[in-house]
Amino acid sequence: MALAQKLMACSGAIILAATALSTAHAADEGLTIGYAAAVTGPLAPYDSPDGVACRVDQINAAGGILGKPVTLIVRDTKSDPVTAANAAQELLDLGADVLLGPPTDDGLIPMAQLALGQGVPVLSVGATQPAFPMASPDNGYLVPYGDNAAAAAAAEIAYANGLRKAILMIAHDVGAYSSITPEYFGKAFEKLGGKVVGRVNYNHGLADYTAQVTEIKNASDAPDMVFAAILVPDAGVLVRTMKSSGLELPVYGTDGFDDPSFIEVAGDGAALATFITHGFPSEGSKLEAFYADCEKAGKKVQNIFFGLGGEAVDIVKAATEKAGSTDSAAINAQIRELSGLEGITTGSITYKDQNGVPLKEVTVIQVKDGKFTPVGKVVPAWVPAP
Repeated sequence: MALAQKLMACSGAIILAATALSTAHAADEGLTIGYAAAVTGPLAPYDSPDGVACRVDQINAAGGILGKPVTLIVRDTKSDPVTAANAAQELLDLGADVLLGPPTDDGLIPMAQLALGQGVPVLSVGATQPAFPMASPDNGYLVPYGDNAAAAAAAEIAYANGLRKAILMIAHDVGAYSSITPEYFGKAFEKLGGKVVGRVNYNHGLADYTAQVTEIKNASDAPDMVFAAILVPDAGVLVRTMKSSGLELPVYGTDGFDDPSFIEVAGDGAALATFITHGFPSEGSKLEAFYADCEKAGKKVQNIFFGLGGEAVDIVKAATEKAGSTDSAAINAQIRELSGLEGITTGSITYKDQNGVPLKEVTVIQVKDGKFTPVGKVVPAWVPAP
């Protein structure tokens, strides 16, 4: 069964369960979380209804939040920003106290605008674009780190590894992620002493990256690395094409690489990649335990965004308990004050004085022996302003 079909099936189960729970919610006035998720479409690997649902199930099994059960209602954005806005309005009409949103700013910003009048906070499970909270300063939050922090961490690692000349891969079709993140990298890399020697344009969804690889090979000032904030399967196609063409430059990136399918698509090119992501299920870690418990419950752990889904629920839980109420405005106010919250993917999450973009440690991943392997953790020393 294809990934989109699997996710659609999972979503259908969650939606039916949520519909059944909505009547109970009206009676007990517990917290309702509405999730406008990219259940299907190209952004589906970067959202996780299953991760959110598993954490909600765990919390309900332990007594809920403020002694009452949590209701989860999921609607599919189909990876489309217009559909995301429509889904958000439907969730608000159904009484959502908090909204979780899809992984790109072009879907999130309209959602936050719709929710603002009711004081409803909007958190993105997968988006890393600071453009979202910047455009939605009163109720918009990222659950992951910001792209500027990930890009700065990648720049520090690349520079420390002796790389000095970078080509940036630029695309404009997934919000700000693939267009602005490379520029963050460039700023941090040049501040360290590196140089951006060129930019290569592409569109996501290409089956063939030969033209882009040829452009890199023919650059007048030869690069010693490539940086790309690129999604799978394109990330795999890019490095596979580089490897097969004899262009064995290291490729640095961010969490767009973080899907197991990358390794299969990339083939021998996978070893060229070093990327920044949100965490790793190392032995004994909270993330490993979360994955194991959810798999026992029948959930499918796709990638790190499963863990971020659970983390989003924990952020909402902490803020609701601090507020002592399921009132949306009160929860929103408390999210802004969270500091040092233990996460599922990371040891500490701070929103206080961070303008909606949490301060978090990032994990560095390479592919070794056909597996994702953590090779370090970084809190970047300097992060370019969004």
